[in-house]
Amino acid sequence: MQFFPRDAANVDRAQALVLIGARPARAGLKVCGHCGFESCEAAEAAGARCAFNMIDLGIALGSAASVASDNRLDSRVMYSVGKAAQQMGYAEFDVVWHGIPIAAYGKSPFFDRK
Repeated sequence: MQFFPRDAANVDRAQALVLIGARPARAGLKVCGHCGFESCEAAEAAGARCAFNMIDLGIALGSAASVASDNRLDSRVMYSVGKAAQQMGYAEFDVVWHGIPIAAYGKSPFFDRK
């Protein structure tokens, strides 16, 4: 993917890196449809992920980035960091991972990217 090298350069400038992941699991609800399927059984048959876990992952990522911001640290949620961590053997493959590089500079290295 074309943006992986750009994100890797951003991670190189970071002073810390946080990995946050969620293991996909079904909620087991009889009526939900939040994932786009009529039931958990239909979603499982199609190989779809439960939306609840991914929503929880998004909330956790947003909360972590907010804590960084509250402490005047620059951060950016990056899907590519989670994938790279898996490829490098640092993270399990049965978990959906995202990374948050953290930096404290006068200007954020994670924005105005090319």
